[in-house]
Amino acid sequence: MNDDVPWYVSLIIAWLPLIMFVLAVAWSTRRIQTSLTAGDGRSLAQIIGDLADEMKRANDRRL
Repeated sequence: MNDDVPWYVSLIIAWLPLIMFVLAVAWSTRRIQTSLTAGDGRSLAQIIGDLADEMKRANDRRL
């Protein structure tokens, strides 16, 4: 058996799928985190909370 491939090339090829998977998970997590924030840095939950507070104030004024 004559193996002409250097050890570091076979090591990179063996670990490449795992490295690519970790990078893909990190990238998608970052994209999701970015998409759930508004342009001013507030989270989606804060925006919904502010909207609910405004609706409560508007309903209290009508009564």
